[in-house]
Amino acid sequence: MQTTAEPEKDERMPAIAGPENGDPAAPWLTPLRFALVLAVFIFAAFPSLLLGTATFAYRDFGMFSYPVAFFHKESFWRGEIPLWNPYNYCGIPFLAQWNTMVLYPPSVIYLLLPLTWSLPFFCLAHLFSGGLGMYYLAREWTRNQLAAGVAGVIFSFSGLMLNFLMWPSHAATFAWVPWVLWLVPRGWRHGGKRLAVAAVAASLQMLAGGPETILFTWVILLFLACGEWFSGSADIPVGFAAGRRDRSESRQGCRRSGWIIPFRFLSIAILVALVCAAQLLPFLQLLSLSQRNTGFGSMSYDWSMPLWGWANFLVPLLRNGATSHGVFYQPEQQWTSSYYVGVATIFLACVALWRARDWRTRMLGALVLLALILALGDRGLLYRGVRWCLPLIGSVRYPVKFTILISVLAPLLAAIGIAHLMKRGKNLGRFEWGSATVLLILTATVVVLDRSSPLSEAVSTKALTNALARAGFFVAVLASIVTLLQSHGRRRILVGALLLALCWLDLFTHVPNQNPTVPPAIYAANWARNQQQFGDDVRLGESRVMLAPVAEETLRLNATPSLKNDLLANRLAFFADSNLLDGVPQVYGFFSLAPYHMSELANLPYVQTNRDFSVLIDFMGATKTTVPGKPLDWEDRPNAMPIVTAGQKPVFADEKASIAALLQTNVNFRRIVLLPAEARASISTTSQNPVRVLNSQFERHKVRLQVETPAPSMVVISQSHYPAWQAFIDGKPAKIWRANYAFQALEVPAGKHEVLMKYQDRSFRAGVFLSSLGLIACVSVWLVAKE
Repeated sequence: MQTTAEPEKDERMPAIAGPENGDPAAPWLTPLRFALVLAVFIFAAFPSLLLGTATFAYRDFGMFSYPVAFFHKESFWRGEIPLWNPYNYCGIPFLAQWNTMVLYPPSVIYLLLPLTWSLPFFCLAHLFSGGLGMYYLAREWTRNQLAAGVAGVIFSFSGLMLNFLMWPSHAATFAWVPWVLWLVPRGWRHGGKRLAVAAVAASLQMLAGGPETILFTWVILLFLACGEWFSGSADIPVGFAAGRRDRSESRQGCRRSGWIIPFRFLSIAILVALVCAAQLLPFLQLLSLSQRNTGFGSMSYDWSMPLWGWANFLVPLLRNGATSHGVFYQPEQQWTSSYYVGVATIFLACVALWRARDWRTRMLGALVLLALILALGDRGLLYRGVRWCLPLIGSVRYPVKFTILISVLAPLLAAIGIAHLMKRGKNLGRFEWGSATVLLILTATVVVLDRSSPLSEAVSTKALTNALARAGFFVAVLASIVTLLQSHGRRRILVGALLLALCWLDLFTHVPNQNPTVPPAIYAANWARNQQQFGDDVRLGESRVMLAPVAEETLRLNATPSLKNDLLANRLAFFADSNLLDGVPQVYGFFSLAPYHMSELANLPYVQTNRDFSVLIDFMGATKTTVPGKPLDWEDRPNAMPIVTAGQKPVFADEKASIAALLQTNVNFRRIVLLPAEARASISTTSQNPVRVLNSQFERHKVRLQVETPAPSMVVISQSHYPAWQAFIDGKPAKIWRANYAFQALEVPAGKHEVLMKYQDRSFRAGVFLSSLGLIACVSVWLVAKE
């Protein structure tokens, strides 16, 4: 059998095992062959999606990911950069959300192709890319192609990666982790063109928009850089205990290099920050003005791993309950349906930690242990201490997200483990057999304890069946490893292929129905608008709709077994962000970040359901709301105010007084407008005036008004106040004040005037300039460097 040439060997990272070390099995799994194997696995797992007969729809994919991509695509074909979304929260920044992926280059896949097919394909393409990236990373660490292939399969089909398929942004960000961990260290070791390549790879991950995954990636990189610099072991092979002479020579080389590693590391970080500035600066501005303050994630008992959550690494369905659509979740968090990486992966990781006693492997093990404890939230005690030392971590909800670290590092540890087994010889040692026995005993113990707990028989039975299947796959993988070590030639290749297939089957089948699908026609644009017979009176700048709190709760908590019917019902109710598919403005939505004041007001009716917020809802321009007891039927609200009103008397009040007034039922916002106290010195209007709004035209990033007033008067726009909005009266700049706690108002002089309001994001413009400099710098490094 012909094989492709081995890649250029990195002299700083010699091999554990490989053809040059007597491993005849490694050469068959070349990058191309592994890519073909991975593609076959993905097609076997998701044939209907790749053939276009079905599409994802479960939970956030149907209510957030698809509508957001639809809005992005609409803007693209309109020739607009979607900086602002006027359809949710009375207006909200869009590009600045980061996870909308407006500036992520591979988004062109779903911008150009039919969305119902291309968006799932986008997710699966990143599943493929992530596995291939892990293959290259593990191959460099182990110099064993079979071990690299096992790591790639584990990474692509881990429970967390499969869960990420409902979030294209998370899937893309996670898929870039192994590429960044592979290319950035090559950049700081070799410099030259590799610096530019590392910066581009890390920038692509940054633009994909998963903040926690990006943070964890750079934490790993920081540990790797510090380890190589301080220990002077950049030249020591991974997995080898270097001799005294090796250590001495390595430290001398490190001393000669001086500060080259931290200098290059910092250079890459600066290049990435520059290239991504067009995304990062608007995001940071929105974050500083959003509801995500340092206390946002203080409820760390919610959305954290339960105390028994570690057992789910052995038995994925242990104590997990199924939703109406058959997807299983832990009772205390529903961020991920699984974080299973395989019992065999745990076994191989233990082998790596025991056999490969080098600092890199120990560092990976320490990070995995740290992540396991932090994922427990305050129950693990350590998380509370970290949050006290670093208050900024309070802006991150979901402590269970620390499982991201585990899902990244476990495949790499597994690759190191299998590479060491292949290097050792034909038989497993006492430690390996002991570890395998302990894992099987632990699995059995978990099931026995679960059967004795006061849980339903159905839940315990599913856990038992699941445990038997996982244990069966583990035994099969263990048997294939033993056979692999005792095989030669073609037989060893066949056993290696079987090992890959067993790892894939274990991961893909570890929980049922993790990503349910629906027919693509369910996302037809304007379907709900036509069904509800909404006319031009419900459109941008005219009015909004509001899903009643009781109806929202009914739809959220009472799903039916039919995912298709639920999604259609949610569309008819314009639930979450599904209104974007129909161009129907609403007062609420579902986004990670929203301007603080607007978020607080929009949430009030859904949190304090026993109060009357009719005055606030009237001011928001909600002309329709759902009928009590009928969450899919709509009725008119005749007292709703227009989106643009004028002539109100200014009343100056602080934030506390303003929000208190909004909670009253006897305040008439047709007569008064609440302005901040600092506006008193700049506002000359003192009374209510008869102002006529002769014309109003609303676009996504622009509002044109024509007003006529006998005296200086206030014009109030029921749109979220945000500093990127700029106003011009007859071409001259005018101040936009935050009115009625969260909205917009400006003063116009006497006479007839043209008012123009434009969304001009200065942070985005500054970011574009810096990004241009960053791209020029990357190109310059590539052109100037010799290699």
